[in-house]
Amino acid sequence: MNKDDLTIGRGRFIAGGLAATAATFASINVIAAPQKTVVVGLNVPQTGPYSDQGTDQLRAYRLAISEINAHGGVMGMQIQESVGDDTTKAPVAVENARRMIERDGAVMITGGSSTGTAIAVSGLCQEKKTIFMAALTHGDETTDINCHYHTFRRYNTAHMSAQALAKTLLTKYGTGRWFHITADYAWGHSVYDNLVAVVEPKGAKTVANVLTPLTTTDFSSALSQAQAAKPDVLVITQFGKDMVACLNQAASFGLTKSTKILVPLADEYMAKGVGDNIDGVVTTAPFYWKYHSDKYPAAKKFVDAFMKANGTPPSNGAECAYVDMYQWKAGIERAGSFDPSKFIPKMEGYHFTATKGPEYWRAFDHQGINSVLVMEGVPVKDRENPFAFAKVLEEHQGDAVAIPQASTKCKIESA
Repeated sequence: MNKDDLTIGRGRFIAGGLAATAATFASINVIAAPQKTVVVGLNVPQTGPYSDQGTDQLRAYRLAISEINAHGGVMGMQIQESVGDDTTKAPVAVENARRMIERDGAVMITGGSSTGTAIAVSGLCQEKKTIFMAALTHGDETTDINCHYHTFRRYNTAHMSAQALAKTLLTKYGTGRWFHITADYAWGHSVYDNLVAVVEPKGAKTVANVLTPLTTTDFSSALSQAQAAKPDVLVITQFGKDMVACLNQAASFGLTKSTKILVPLADEYMAKGVGDNIDGVVTTAPFYWKYHSDKYPAAKKFVDAFMKANGTPPSNGAECAYVDMYQWKAGIERAGSFDPSKFIPKMEGYHFTATKGPEYWRAFDHQGINSVLVMEGVPVKDRENPFAFAKVLEEHQGDAVAIPQASTKCKIESA
């Protein structure tokens, strides 16, 4: 009998595998071999409006896992994945995470491309005392009013984007009249609230805020209102395929020529979907493959490996997924244990450098503090690579734009 046949993974243990194995071998008194694998849950949208982002995160997770396993794994154990398609729906995301934890024995859940799904999964992981390394979630709520002891979020917040945008926009473009078309869920509201709070005291006037449901495909009503209002700034707080549809339709209304357009958060796949319509659009990102790989050897190494494996550069969500996997590994090894109660103190306040400048995890809300880029789209003809969609206007350091501790709504649980 192969000795590996006696290895009992954690998922089998939870499902009752240990009892079955013991019964099978009771007559010869066999003791199971030490565990050789550890399961992590990759919970990302592979269908739906944010599927491009989720699929790219999955590519990055798998790249990190393959690299880590090739160098001995985590605590000597090989990482195994349990994958779920959350479809950008909170109930689906929660059931995926529950299955990963209860059936598959996942010791860590990661993923997401929506603040709505992240908040829901974060709550479940707190209940199950399982680490949640939240990836692409931009709304403040994830580490603010809905923060949890078992959740860490490295991706920048809506507050950070708004502060960075305001610093750049108010310097370069002034204030004027602002019209908003906003995704009607936690992330959209968070972005809108933050932008208004920053720019209105500086003289900007909010003309209107039209709310649209997730998966909207026809924005003509909202865009007609924007066209009639003749604003100085049109803010399209949409993401994924929703943003692509809205910006392309805005161009057909002539709005890309008549007003300054702001998309508070964008990535390579959204830019690909809108082509030349991204030209002149101002946005933010926590990571931009071209900018960072030119400045940091570690970023270039990641980008080159990702491109070799997938044929395209990584999106900013993919970069976050990649670094999250390595940060989880490093925290586990500093703790010397998969026990969250030992892992969490080793993460709180920890400073590190990964694919960009110095960054750290705040202890009081578990928010990652790192820089935010403000960028402006460029036309397709000016790109040496189809994914080189923007030029960087400014880089703002995380501490300068993050929610200060005195203003946070986070009341994190005790250990």
